[in-house]
Amino acid sequence: MVSKLDIKGLIIRIVGSTILIYWILNKIEWSKVTAVAKEGSSFYFIAAFIAIQITVFASILKWKMLVNSSLNQDQKRDASLVKLGRFYYIGLFFNNFLPGSVGGDVVRVFYLGRITGIPIATASVAFERITSGAALVAIAIFSSIFLKSARTYLWPILLVLAAILLCSYLISIWIKRRKNITNIQSSIPTTRISRWLMKLKSELEKIVAIAWNYRKENKKWLLYIGILSILFQVGLAWINDLLFLSLGIDIPFLELLMIITLISVITMLPISVNGLGVREGCYVLFFKELGVPVEIAVTVSLLFFILVSISSLAGGVFWMLERGGKGEIIRKSVD
Repeated sequence: MVSKLDIKGLIIRIVGSTILIYWILNKIEWSKVTAVAKEGSSFYFIAAFIAIQITVFASILKWKMLVNSSLNQDQKRDASLVKLGRFYYIGLFFNNFLPGSVGGDVVRVFYLGRITGIPIATASVAFERITSGAALVAIAIFSSIFLKSARTYLWPILLVLAAILLCSYLISIWIKRRKNITNIQSSIPTTRISRWLMKLKSELEKIVAIAWNYRKENKKWLLYIGILSILFQVGLAWINDLLFLSLGIDIPFLELLMIITLISVITMLPISVNGLGVREGCYVLFFKELGVPVEIAVTVSLLFFILVSISSLAGGVFWMLERGGKGEIIRKSVD
């Protein structure tokens, strides 16, 4: 059952997206956006769609490596690359309705957790996001070395990273304190809240332990994880590059990579539904600095959203198949 807090949060995000979209609707001449979109090259549109699938595959492959690190041979067969690919697309599908651009991660954890257990699923998805974040920072630092204009965007990314590290540190302290309190108090919780906190602490400790075990992998494994993380971020810039080229705009790739990196960070924040409104505002704000007309920036943002949404429809099909498969298992067990 969905809690009142969850419903309030969802309402706030929907309102946030609505306000941002309303602002964009009033600021933009949509007749120009429509005209620009019609003039776009279908060849580049198709190329961008294919680039999305290649970029997604890099992320699925990285996720598979992280999952395999914690599984035995039988579990690895159950969590095959094909099955993880299906779960990933299901997550993309649910991103259309959930907050930020990472809402579908919860769905991925749920489906993978049925095979591996929630701690392993949570650790793999979380670390997949963490390595992507590390790639964002690496790209930002690299770009700022060679591109003076990129240094403006470096600080916001570093601030977000600092906030994430601070949250992680506070969580680790909380776990340690709960452990000390548990050692002093009775081992049997006496209230519902105490039992819930004990269970949460236990699950967090398992997740941290699993993530900690990633350090045991060899350097080659870590190198592959790093390369796949960077390829995913470069892939996002590549997709946008193709969309800009479809409208006759050629942006230096390093500058494009830096801006898309920053937009990726911002749209992760759970302040809207699937980044709607936030993403369009960012495109207008950042690409305007490069002399890109507002209508073209908005058109590229919407084209990117549409192509990703079309790609995510496969996740809707996989979700229905998963539900059908679950129903079949229940029917067999009853028979």
